[in-house]
Amino acid sequence: MLLASLLLAAAQALAVAPERPDPMQLGPRIGQALPAFEAPDQDGRQRGFTSLKGPKGLVLVFFRSADW
Repeated sequence: MLLASLLLAAAQALAVAPERPDPMQLGPRIGQALPAFEAPDQDGRQRGFTSLKGPKGLVLVFFRSADW
């Protein structure tokens, strides 16, 4: 009886999935200013938007590889 109760409680806990945020609502909106940020580059130097952008702007892609 105790085992059945524990299994039922565990199943109910797993059945309630956390609500995922809408990806279209994440990040800055089109036309919104980019928030200030700094992060280390591949050589360990701190870099931010102003140190990365060029005369035409910046395309910044965050990619998580499998070996991180």
